[in-house]
Amino acid sequence: MANAHDYDKVLFKRIQSDDRLALNTLFAAHYQNLCSFANTYLHNKEEAEESVADVFVNLWKNRKNLSVEKNFKAYLYMAVKYAAFAALRKRNPAFKDIDTLPDTFASESSDPEQVVLYEELERRIENAVETLPPRCRQVFVMSRMEGLTYKEIATILDISENTVENHLVKALHILRDLLRPPKELKTITLTGS
Repeated sequence: MANAHDYDKVLFKRIQSDDRLALNTLFAAHYQNLCSFANTYLHNKEEAEESVADVFVNLWKNRKNLSVEKNFKAYLYMAVKYAAFAALRKRNPAFKDIDTLPDTFASESSDPEQVVLYEELERRIENAVETLPPRCRQVFVMSRMEGLTYKEIATILDISENTVENHLVKALHILRDLLRPPKELKTITLTGS
């Protein structure tokens, strides 16, 4: 019995052969999840829907030149991510990348010391995430930063939900160790004068 990944590849081959019904079938199968995914970046339902629609329009326009070797669903998610970035750039021309968006905490805090501390913590977290093993880091980012469910991650990466969970447990254990405050900060003793 064919799985969803194989079915997507069959639909994509049919799309490359000018089959509009295959495009509509693929669209219907992934539209809601892709809109939810786009909305994690855009926080605007209409822009998210427009970004997903743009991906499918471009898929149709470029169907003859596209080559998707691996997981087609992963390709769709990446295309939607880039479409969401494009929508963010349109909304804010100074926006270059998702990492350059002002953070709510940092931008709303009027205490410069708090902003500096928060930015330092953010840098430490980013550096710690970069030290994770590649697959572990990928699963962590998809779950914690992109908001995908275990099931969605398992489908995109073609692994089991248990494997997704194992990668997340490992990632959290590593990050907890890396981000733990140094012992000298944890054991402050007060001495009487």
